[in-house]
Amino acid sequence: MTAAVSVALVTGAGAGLGAALAQALTARGHAVLGIARGAAGLAETAGRCAPGLFHAQSADVTDAAALRRIVAEAERDIGPVAILINNAAVYHRADFISTPAEEITGQIAINLGGYINAAAAVLPAMADRGRGRIINVGSLAGEGPLPGSLAYTVSKLACRGFDAALVTELAGRLPGITVSEWIPGILATGMGRTDGIAPETAAAWGVALALDRDPALHGARFLCDRQMLPARSFKRRIKDMLLLRPAPVPRLLGEGA
Repeated sequence: MTAAVSVALVTGAGAGLGAALAQALTARGHAVLGIARGAAGLAETAGRCAPGLFHAQSADVTDAAALRRIVAEAERDIGPVAILINNAAVYHRADFISTPAEEITGQIAINLGGYINAAAAVLPAMADRGRGRIINVGSLAGEGPLPGSLAYTVSKLACRGFDAALVTELAGRLPGITVSEWIPGILATGMGRTDGIAPETAAAWGVALALDRDPALHGARFLCDRQMLPARSFKRRIKDMLLLRPAPVPRLLGEGA
C-alpha cells in the first residue's frame, strides 16, 4: 500500500466530535486512523468519510498495549502517524457519594489515561522523524463543576495538567513536535446540549489547528476558534506600552484559509 501523505489518529471517532473530525480530515485528503470501542459507530463514521481514507480500529483507549499495536500496524500498513487528536471521553452523571469508586476511576482512566496511552503510542515514531502534531481536546468543566460531574471534572482538569507537562517535556528537546490544547466549547452532542455548537462547525476549527505546524503553537490553548492568550501583568503591559509594543493578538483558527 502506498503511504499516505498524512495520517491522523483520532480517538473517540465513533460519534460526535470525533466522527466530525474524521470526516473533515478525510475531506481534505488525509488518511484517518479512527479508534473507538464500538464497531457500529466506526462503521457509521466510515460512511461519512471520503472513500478509502478512514481506517477503523475498535479498541479501548485504556488498553495501552492495544494502542501501541494499532499504531505500529498503521505505521507499517498506512503511513506515518503525523497527527494525534486526543478526543475520546465519557461523561456519566453520577452522585459521588452513592457511586462506587471504581466507576469514578473508570471514567478517569478513559478521559485521562486514554490521552496518555495514545500520546505514548505515537511519540516514539514522531521523535524518530523529528516532527509531529498533538491536539489534546480539553473542556471548560474544571472552571465551574456541576453536581454529579466529579469524574469528568477531575479528569479534564488532569488532562490540562497532562497537556502542560507534555509541552514542557518536549520543549527544546523535540522542537518539531507541537502540542496544543483545544477546547471546542459546548457541543450539540450526547455529552453536550441540544443548543450547542454543531460538531461539524467545531471540527473545522480543530482540523485547522491540527494541520497548522507553526512551532509557535507549542503550548498554545484555544477556546472554540480563538487562541487563549496568557494574562499579562500590569508591569508587562506598562513596559510594552512604553516600548510601543503592540498588544498580542489571538490567532483565529481558519483565518486566511
